[in-house]
Amino acid sequence: MSRNSSVAAWTGALILLAGSGIVLPGTAHAQRAGENAVASADDAFGSSVGLESTGIYTEGDTRGFSPSKAGNARIDGLYYDPVGALSSRLRASNAIRVGFAAQEYPFNAPTGIVEYRFKSFANELGTSFGYNGMAYGGNILEWDLRVPIIKDKLSFVGGMASSDLRQSDGASNKAWGYTARFIARAGSFEVAPFVAKSWFRDNYTRPLVTVNSDYLPPLPKVRQYLGQEWARGRYRNYHIGITAKGSITDRLSMRAGLFRAVGDKQENYAEIFSLVAPSGLASHRLIADPEQDLRSTSGEAQLAYRFETGGWQHRLIAGFRGRNRITESGGSDVRSLGQVIYGQPNPIAQPTFSYAMPNHGQVKQSSLLLGYLGKLGGTGSVNLGLQRARYRAVSREGRTGVLTRSRDDLWLYNAVLGIDLTPELSLYAGTEKGLEDSGVAPENALNRAEQLPATRTTQHEGGVRWKFHGGQLVASVFQISKPYFSFDQTGTFTQAGQVRHRGFETSLSGHFGKRLNVLAGAVLTQPRVSGAARDAGLVGERPAGAPSVFARLDANYRTDIFGGLTPTATLVYTGERAVGARPLASLGNRQLMVPGYFTVDLGLRQQFKIGSVPMSVRALVWNVFDAKSWRVVAANTLYMEERRRVNFTVAADF
Repeated sequence: MSRNSSVAAWTGALILLAGSGIVLPGTAHAQRAGENAVASADDAFGSSVGLESTGIYTEGDTRGFSPSKAGNARIDGLYYDPVGALSSRLRASNAIRVGFAAQEYPFNAPTGIVEYRFKSFANELGTSFGYNGMAYGGNILEWDLRVPIIKDKLSFVGGMASSDLRQSDGASNKAWGYTARFIARAGSFEVAPFVAKSWFRDNYTRPLVTVNSDYLPPLPKVRQYLGQEWARGRYRNYHIGITAKGSITDRLSMRAGLFRAVGDKQENYAEIFSLVAPSGLASHRLIADPEQDLRSTSGEAQLAYRFETGGWQHRLIAGFRGRNRITESGGSDVRSLGQVIYGQPNPIAQPTFSYAMPNHGQVKQSSLLLGYLGKLGGTGSVNLGLQRARYRAVSREGRTGVLTRSRDDLWLYNAVLGIDLTPELSLYAGTEKGLEDSGVAPENALNRAEQLPATRTTQHEGGVRWKFHGGQLVASVFQISKPYFSFDQTGTFTQAGQVRHRGFETSLSGHFGKRLNVLAGAVLTQPRVSGAARDAGLVGERPAGAPSVFARLDANYRTDIFGGLTPTATLVYTGERAVGARPLASLGNRQLMVPGYFTVDLGLRQQFKIGSVPMSVRALVWNVFDAKSWRVVAANTLYMEERRRVNFTVAADF
């Protein structure tokens, strides 16, 4: 993107906002212009602010698993069943809660928690604007609005955004959406209804390549799209909900939330290249989906009673959470497009598709909650939780109408003990048992997009934390065990044994002097598969896609140049990953691996004011040295990792 086009877009947006009549310079504190994920993070385990993110974990990968797919998402501490992505117009931040960060979190979960924090009550009128020039000519335009309707009683926060996102493999997606949240206060109570809607169009999905032998394909050219130009997907996401919290008495308080999330597919395509020879010869398939519904109603209500005895602070919690999720899959039209050399386009004329009835799945899950949190200043803390969970699932095959039912009733628990050895040095140990989702079957499975059954997951963990002036150092060990899913002989993605992730993680976060901010983290994992399929040699010891080493370092250094020009650097190492589940005789009964790789991101950040308007500019080059690798998205299934790209961001708060 040229400098002139960036300036033109920025100038035009400022004129548009100024003409709206709601821009009041100097009335709002910094919002977007002051965002800095590295400077605001408490640890290196994963957090996001606006479009910036940092840390070794994400909502899609924490300790080798996905807490979002597992159903461990929370909105302001309340259970939420995620369908699609929550708009950043609603979110002030999100963070991964594991280890010490989850030590005092009620009813924590085995594979971690994704905590979304919504934007808070606005007592000052203001608006923020962001322009993000993205890779390959893409962009994101953002506008946030904060309106105090009645001071200290009623406010509005919301905004709009549009995006044109483009990936290295030529995939792209255009979208736009809006959010609105009203926050009403009466005494100690706060009630906040919200709505967030997004429409996605011209969604060109990432072509996948499947590998079933002992070789990897050559990486395709950057920005050469191997899919069909007419295969534009369309879908919509919307979230509607309400949260409430307040004090009933001096000791008794409540909080509750009810959420409705929808991610309906209106038109969707997938293209898969299955390698058949080292030359790159591949069988090409295209899958077209009918309209499919994906929606969930979820929520939670809690009562908390606080009291003190002998210096101990006690909190008793009782509550209920539940969800009702509908998932449609299948009914697709699968077309064989012959054989082609992978990396070469294979365009065809758009056919007329014929769809069948989709499969229909429904999951109803609920839990009664009872918890206790106790804390004695300078000594330690206790976090205990008990749940009685009820799980019911039914699926109807669209082609035959055959019904399949499953059910489970079980006790779940969490227990964490924290000990403060000194004001600076703390220990913790904990264990959790949860009933967690397993996501959906991958794109190349016979049962593609089918909701997989919930599974029992256990975790044992412990760690040590040292707080020092300006930061902290954390080291933890963990072991997570849950059922393992992979492909069977028919190509169905199903349970194939058990998987255990045993690992060590560490985080260093600190503000060193007035200039240097550092976040450094690493996780070393021993992922292992066991069970009948492993004993029979159908799957290997390594689960597909899980690296044994992942490390990340983020650093910002504020200079005196231009009153605060800040160079930024990010160094990331991703270890080798197993491509397929099966061990191969040609590799000495080992699994095919993707080699580890290393990336470097470099950037500059500058905060300044024009008049009384806070502004910021950030330029960033991702993957400076253009490291090349594959991402393993499921067993035997790959797409190209992102290559070198440039991002430019301008933000202003009025």
